[in-house]
Formats: sequence, C-alpha cells, structure tokens
Amino acid sequence: MDQIEEKVEEFKKWYQQQLTYHQKAMGYYCNIIENIDKVDQVLFRVKSCDECIKKFQSKYLPFLDAHSSFKIQDYITDLIGVRAVCYYSDDLVSIKSKLKKHFKVVETTDKTSLLEKTENQFGYKGLHLQLKLRKKRGVDKNIEDYSSIVFELQIRTVIQDAWSILDHKIKYKKSIPHNLKRRINRLSALFEIADEEFLSIKKEILQEEKIIYDRLRKKRSLDTNLALDVFRFLYIAKKHFPDYKFIEYKVDNFVQEILIHKTDFKEHDLEHAIEEYLYFSNKIEKAGNQTLNPYTKIRYCLYRYNPKLFENILSSYQKEVINDYI
Repeated sequence: MDQIEEKVEEFKKWYQQQLTYHQKAMGYYCNIIENIDKVDQVLFRVKSCDECIKKFQSKYLPFLDAHSSFKIQDYITDLIGVRAVCYYSDDLVSIKSKLKKHFKVVETTDKTSLLEKTENQFGYKGLHLQLKLRKKRGVDKNIEDYSSIVFELQIRTVIQDAWSILDHKIKYKKSIPHNLKRRINRLSALFEIADEEFLSIKKEILQEEKIIYDRLRKKRSLDTNLALDVFRFLYIAKKHFPDYKFIEYKVDNFVQEILIHKTDFKEHDLEHAIEEYLYFSNKIEKAGNQTLNPYTKIRYCLYRYNPKLFENILSSYQKEVINDYI
C-alpha cells in the first residue's frame, strides 16, 4: 500500500469515527440558522466519504507532496454543507450580518460578484461562506463543543436555488457547441431578471404601503377617479378599522370580489358605503352579541349601499339577518 492509499484509509476510518459528531453539529447549526430572520428554508447534508476523497484527489492532491504529513480531513471544508434559502436578493446581506452573532466568517465567496465580472460564463448566483461557531462563555458542559468545525453555508434566493438545481442537470456545460451555450446563457439571464423583478416589485409594494400610512397621517382627500385596488381598499379600511391586522391574500381576494360586482368601483364609493352604513353593521354585531370582522361589516355596508349591485355579496343567512334590521 503506497502512502496515498494509507492517507485515504486513515481518512475513511476518521470519517466513520466522527460521523455521528458531525451529524449532531449539523443539526445544531441548522437550528440556529433556521431561526434567523429572512431565512425561509434550511437544507443540509454531510458530504459522503467517497465525495470527500474524490474532491481531495482532484482539487488538492496534485499540489501536495505525497510524502508530506498531510491529513485529508484538513482540506475538506465543506464536509458539513448547509443551504439557507430566502425570498429576495437583498436578504442575503441581512442574513450574513445576523450570522456573525453566532459564527465567525472564515472565508466568503460571492458567486454573484464573480459571475458579474464575466461575459460568457453562466451558473447560479449566491453567497458561499465558510463558518465556525463562536465560543461562548458559560456554555452548558453537557452540550458538545462544535466550535472547531469549519462548515460551508450557501445563502441563495428561491430563484437562485431553482437555477442551481437545474444548472446541475445540464450536461457538458463547459465544452458544448456555441449555440447551446448561448441558449443556456439566455436561460440564466431570465432567472437573473426574475430575481431582480421580484425585488423591485417588493420595494414598490412597500412604497405603496408607505403611501397608505402617509395618507392616513395627513388625512388626504379621497381619490374619485381610479378604480379600487388593494392599496386604496387598505387606505379606507384602516381608517375605520385601525386596530385590525389585514392579511394580504384576504385583502386581495376581497377586493377582487368587490370588483366582480362593479369593475369601476372607486375608493370614494367604498368610503361612502362604510361611512353611511357602518352604524348598521355595528347594530347587527351588538344585537347578535358577537364580534364581526371588518370584511363582514363591509359586506353589510356594501349591500345596504346598493342592494341590487351587491345582492350576491352576502350569504343567504346574512340576508336573513340583515332583513331583520332593515
């Protein structure tokens, strides 16, 4: 057996001895990372023994003296691999910053910056970090010490993660004909554009929400020209129900329901309906000794505002209830 084979056998023995320890460490890291704000999903794995050996032989062995006293495990910094997936590209920096409370950053590879410096390469973007757990004073002695382990964390958006999965399925990427390479580049660009558009849309939605609160604070006049949308609905609804937490998808569905009945229903129409008939909804609430949510109250208001137009916005039971009070 030559020295390289001996090193490989030593590594295999070490790998099996340390496997349970590494699996526990991975679970410990994941528990920390999944509780960091902006992290939506955490994926993880312990690299197989064969993969570790293959990586060492291709990446490091050619540059080492076979007779030196190296250990294969010293060159495998991604034995434990963790992937944190977030929604938006600006979340990557935020997550990295929050990680520093728990981990030391040994090395950073910004895949996004690397790819943006090239003109003819394709691949997935993201942030790759080599991390070590920070030692804490007064740590419970019953908890194993994982602070000596360096592990790899990849932070990606959902779009970057989707592209990376597909990217690994594409065969012969480096030496394919020019026309195929160009098509892959175009596909990669579409993913990149999607990531940028999602971030842009998020920022514009936040800006629209800010406008709502500015209008409420400054008591701006009603818009009489444009049809109702979620932001115009929220402006009116929050005026009358300031303490209620409106959930996005419910607001969206409710606005669409209103617009089905009248496509050009406007902000000031909704305001007039609520102002004129909210007392009536409150009367039903009080008489029934129950709490009605804002959506139900607004339904009653719209029906009273225009019974013919909004005939189907109430259930049969609600129509029976409302007839008792008209």
